[in-house]
Amino acid sequence: MTTLTSPSSHRSSGRTAALLAGLALAAGLTACGAEGDDTATDPAGSSSSPTPSETPTETPAQTESPTDEPTESTPTDAGGGAAATIPATGSAGVTEASLVSATEGGGATSTMAFALDGDQAVADFVTGLGAGLPDTVAATVRDLAQQTPDATPYGAVVAVGCEAPTGVTIEAGEAGFEVVPQLPKATVQCLAPVTYVVVFAAPDA
Repeated sequence: MTTLTSPSSHRSSGRTAALLAGLALAAGLTACGAEGDDTATDPAGSSSSPTPSETPTETPAQTESPTDEPTESTPTDAGGGAAATIPATGSAGVTEASLVSATEGGGATSTMAFALDGDQAVADFVTGLGAGLPDTVAATVRDLAQQTPDATPYGAVVAVGCEAPTGVTIEAGEAGFEVVPQLPKATVQCLAPVTYVVVFAAPDA
């Protein structure tokens, strides 16, 4: 016996099949979307903030000092007075002299020598000198008097500056002894001037 299927049953079956096919397609798309989310990267999240680079420290350019300017230096015979022996030439017949020096020793230069033939004469000569010069000059005069009893000690402030005399020329004249220092060419500029006193013994006539 043949069973007849009504048209409504066919339509219901077709709708059911279409619904199932749609659900399957939606499920597949959902799975693909989830899978894609797992592999996708967030551009904003993946970008890291750049680490600020350290600013290099600028080294100031070194300024070269001109070679033609004198070099500053502090005199080595600071305070207290210092004595040294230097050569002497000239018509006075003196072959060597004592050079006494002190930083900021004061005094004024003079080419004419002062006779240091007694304590009062020495005291008058060292008036205005400081930084230990008076005591050192007095001690130098005493030593000369003992070493050369037949000679008279003389003294002169020959220079106030940075360069020590390398020698002196002592000329005998009618007015007395003239002392001219032999100074080297200036090569330094000192922070404080040095006073240089020459003490020598001239033979008695």
